[in-house]
Amino acid sequence: MSAPKILSVDDSRMIHTLINKGFSSYDVQMVFASNGAEGLEVAAREKPDVILLDVTMPVMDGVECLSKLKADAALKDIPVIMLTAEAGKENVLKIAKMGVRDYIVKPFSEAAVIDRVSRIVDLKPKSGAAPAAPAAAPVAPVATANKKARVVTDALKVLVVDEHPAIIESIQKAIDKRGWKVVSCPSPEAAQAQVAGNVPAEETPDIVMISLAYPNKAALKFFAIARSHPALKNIPFLGLCVKTATFEQNDAKDVGFAGVLTKPLDASEIADRIARAMDLDITPVFYSAEGDVQMVTIPPDLSEVGSIDLARQSRTKVPDFVNAGHSKLIIDLTGVSDVKVPIIRAVTSIVQECENVGLQWRIVGSDLDNLPNLPTIVETNLKIASLKSLPNPFKGKNTIDIHPTRAAASASF
Repeated sequence: MSAPKILSVDDSRMIHTLINKGFSSYDVQMVFASNGAEGLEVAAREKPDVILLDVTMPVMDGVECLSKLKADAALKDIPVIMLTAEAGKENVLKIAKMGVRDYIVKPFSEAAVIDRVSRIVDLKPKSGAAPAAPAAAPVAPVATANKKARVVTDALKVLVVDEHPAIIESIQKAIDKRGWKVVSCPSPEAAQAQVAGNVPAEETPDIVMISLAYPNKAALKFFAIARSHPALKNIPFLGLCVKTATFEQNDAKDVGFAGVLTKPLDASEIADRIARAMDLDITPVFYSAEGDVQMVTIPPDLSEVGSIDLARQSRTKVPDFVNAGHSKLIIDLTGVSDVKVPIIRAVTSIVQECENVGLQWRIVGSDLDNLPNLPTIVETNLKIASLKSLPNPFKGKNTIDIHPTRAAASASF
């Protein structure tokens, strides 16, 4: 039997790189397309066994491409897994009705893609390559295979390789609130002691942040050295560079960096970018319990990255509450006065998930002049590009009750 053929249709080179890297140890044939129109041509020519299809692309988006695939007698039976930035109920129902086999919410891990594809075709490791899980079982995510999934409250060691002390200091300050440890080195050569083969696994870094400005592509060479260490084979790398260093950014993504942070660094996003790169569970930072009531505290300085990941992880967290027998959730917006995009995304996503599963919810806030108008604020802002795919759980309402304290909110259930 020939190796399964997988077609990846996405306009992002980074996504193609991630998917290709994920399947590199399996006996598969990978083919790629950069938009829906090109994807149709490649699908007709290659007849893949599975198609990984992004929703948002230029020229022809994924929904139109899916529609044309299903209308083609020669292609309609090819299983399609959609890649979408949002898992809103309406969006999922729309693509499900069109015959999509499965969907994956971005950002995702290599293991998540392998898991979904392994449910459709038989993935066999290449000769000499160890499978990520027993052959008869679906591939388990790296973070949960034989060990507890990592969470944002774990003690982490962050290796920062940069010649500028100010950069190292800004990273340290940004992650102090997480209790993570920074180990710094001024050059890749000096950092090699941190990733040497004789360094015990428990003493190696959990993530590496490295400047891409070193000459002769030293950062990429250091990446290759680290990857040769068994304990560092899967740890993420984040590049550091100025915004205009586009060639360096593309090179880093092409070899397998998890992402790039551009200078000047946004201190509010550094910890969240690290958490995303490591695929950490961030919900312990936001969720807690008081008696029989679940709490989610939304900080006023919630970053864009933190907002997206909180919304994504809440889609699992909120249903888990119901499965565990809980029926009440309080969203605490104390201190929030400026309802910006990250706040809107987090609140609307959590409220919508509560509505989906029948979980009662209340909102607490100290700004009692502004927050009651939250439905109007949401309605206005859902028109902007970064939020337009979100459902509006406040539709039909002009105002909502905002409770001054958690005790008052709890008493209202």
